[in-house]
Amino acid sequence: MNTKIKLYYFTDPLCSHCWALDYNLTRFKLEYHHHLEIITVMGGMVEDGNHFADLHGKEATEQAEHWEQVGLFYRIPIYKDIWHENPITSSFPSSIAFLAIKEKHPHLAAKFLRLVREGAFAFGKNIADREVLSDMIASLGVDTGEILELSYSEAGKLLLQENYRPMLEFGITGFPTVIMVNEKNEGIKITGARSYDTYKKALVKLVGEEQKLVLAPTPSLRELLEQVPTMFYNDIAKTYDIAEESVGEFVVDQLGKQGYQTGAVGQYKYVRLSRAN
Repeated sequence: MNTKIKLYYFTDPLCSHCWALDYNLTRFKLEYHHHLEIITVMGGMVEDGNHFADLHGKEATEQAEHWEQVGLFYRIPIYKDIWHENPITSSFPSSIAFLAIKEKHPHLAAKFLRLVREGAFAFGKNIADREVLSDMIASLGVDTGEILELSYSEAGKLLLQENYRPMLEFGITGFPTVIMVNEKNEGIKITGARSYDTYKKALVKLVGEEQKLVLAPTPSLRELLEQVPTMFYNDIAKTYDIAEESVGEFVVDQLGKQGYQTGAVGQYKYVRLSRAN
């Protein structure tokens, strides 16, 4: 019987450093999911437009510059100009939608959070916008009505507040933060966007050297794209241990010549499965 480790992930859809961490943590969870009980906690960073003093002047410029710096530092795609074109004024609706989906369709929750992140950071979508959020929920193949209504309601805000409890218990003050706790109640806290190996080493320490970690089989690219809607070539290269310049050929070998789309955000090439109309 495998030792189960509780993994608490404290995050927010508008946390740029969480976007920097996103694929490393996703890969870690995919590979060691049988050792993990994952509890994702939404942080409620930005309630509404009043959080920002002026999103049509200096503050928009500061937000855009911050996103640009994060993108350059971590080598990830970030569309900073959204802060000038269509500022995202709240992370509450997408956070509440995540919690509702986790409750009703738990197998789709992680995929939805990835959709929200890549939509905001890579493709410049305003995830506070009702229509944008509706489309993201609908893309999961679930009914949008009840989830969407809850996402913009006072009842939804109460659901978000209830979700804060682990954050208060652990004294979390920043995102992303990961806390792993073993069955002996020994824990390791990891703050910021860290490498894949950082989380693996923490897991090894908590499981104990006497037990061998079981690595789950690497999913095929098609299987991975069912869970991570947009895969960037640099992440594909790391996942399958191939040279980045070989990824294009690898995509064709794995997916054939149709049923998917390729593109680029700046210098970052990506692939995603085509959506049925």
